[in-house]
Amino acid sequence: MMKVKQRGQTGQRGVSLDHVWLFAGVAFVALRVLLTPIQPHDFWWHMATGRVIVATGTIPTVDSFSYTQAGQPFYNQSWLAQVGMYLLFSVGGAPLIIFVQALLLACAYGLLLRLAIRQSGRLRLSVGVLLLGTLPASFDNWLVRPQSYALVIFIIYLYLLTVWRDPHEPRRQQWLWPPLLLLPLLGMIWVNVHGSFVLGGALIGLVFVGEVLRRWIERRRARRQGSTAPLRPPLVQLIIIGSLTGLSWLINPGGLQVLGYVGNLLSSSQVTQLVTEWAPPTTRDLNGAIFFLFVMAGIVILAYAHTRPDPVDMLLAGAFLWLALGAGRNNIWFVAVVSPLLARQLAAWRSAEVPTRPLYQGLPMANAILIGLISLLLVLALPWVKPWLDLPPEVGSLLAPETPVDAVALLRRDPQRPERLFHDMGYGSYLIWAAPEQKVWADPRIELYPLEQWLDYQRLNAGTKVESLIEAYQIDGLLLSNEQQAALVAWAEEQPAWELRFRDEVSSYFVRRR
Repeated sequence: MMKVKQRGQTGQRGVSLDHVWLFAGVAFVALRVLLTPIQPHDFWWHMATGRVIVATGTIPTVDSFSYTQAGQPFYNQSWLAQVGMYLLFSVGGAPLIIFVQALLLACAYGLLLRLAIRQSGRLRLSVGVLLLGTLPASFDNWLVRPQSYALVIFIIYLYLLTVWRDPHEPRRQQWLWPPLLLLPLLGMIWVNVHGSFVLGGALIGLVFVGEVLRRWIERRRARRQGSTAPLRPPLVQLIIIGSLTGLSWLINPGGLQVLGYVGNLLSSSQVTQLVTEWAPPTTRDLNGAIFFLFVMAGIVILAYAHTRPDPVDMLLAGAFLWLALGAGRNNIWFVAVVSPLLARQLAAWRSAEVPTRPLYQGLPMANAILIGLISLLLVLALPWVKPWLDLPPEVGSLLAPETPVDAVALLRRDPQRPERLFHDMGYGSYLIWAAPEQKVWADPRIELYPLEQWLDYQRLNAGTKVESLIEAYQIDGLLLSNEQQAALVAWAEEQPAWELRFRDEVSSYFVRRR
């Protein structure tokens, strides 16, 4: 890995324009998170499970939230993240949850930015890649859920394994580079946070395979040229760390069951057929279009760079691109992996023979003012401040506008509340938290509910076979999204047997007359 002097280093004292670029890169990541309300789907059921774990001291193994699958086995792998989320909420409510989310992602992408600068030697270019490419291609997956906490660990893995590959650092030649020991230690946390822990093993394995191939090619080239192959870190280090990381996965309440859980989740018909974020990305939606634009831009950057890309980086990019093409939610891993590579190759567009001159660093006082203005934006976006600014709810609210807060509050006060409520899937998550005594029909734990039940969910939402399905499930109440379940709302309005008890811009609440 080539060591490059950072272009633009001038030795200027005080706050330089490079400092402004660095601060802006990390700050705008945090700003995007701070301005994103908590989405209802995954957040609330994780919170409710954390509450159960803290209250009982045990991790649930069967479903206790629904009336359709009550008592059915459910493997709750993300227990550590759930407990952490619940404790944070208990201390500081939604504002603290959002603040910690912003802090974690800012640190994670700050580390990714540091890696991009290390790879490219170009600070401002790396910030540009982060803000113009990495951020828009990633933030759709920056929801408050265990995956976001896992992303932090993933980027630490990526950083350490990339730095380890640097042949210019003599410290890597010892029998074991001490920072690599962080990988199995973090693996113990990751395996109890999110099912993506297997990606840590994939990173180690792919780097090992890539290094084997690279060294084989280098030895053949050296023999032909009568030279000596570059000295690289011993591969035995990866074997040791990979083995320790695999063993660290066993440190979880279910032992080897956790691997079965991941396999079952990936092969679940409910997940692969019905969940939008588990479907392959498509240009028919904005996030899919941004992803493919990112990929096409990456191909152009790689094609026109003056130097060949690192083969290990290309192996990682190819493997994670395959993963991202299989499911939209996986693009976050791919984008993180390729961002440093693209920064390095984009820097190589300029020939090494072309002389460079120091970049203008501005006036220290003006630079400090710029940082102050960006800091002010961050302060105004803080979750304790922004509710007072009368911002649009899409950015100013702490909870997403589609969260049925008022409807659920009225339902809980209803003296004749239904026993078998049908509702929007995301509402099920919020009900589990806000009305734990109200058992749900279904919720975002997609793999828990059989495929036929989800097909019935689609039929009800479309307003087809409503009478027969209501009788089959003995439904006596409806808590519906006005937008997502408009056909069923229209059906209920026309039925004399159903009484409308609440309606606002978000939801409608009907109860069957007795």
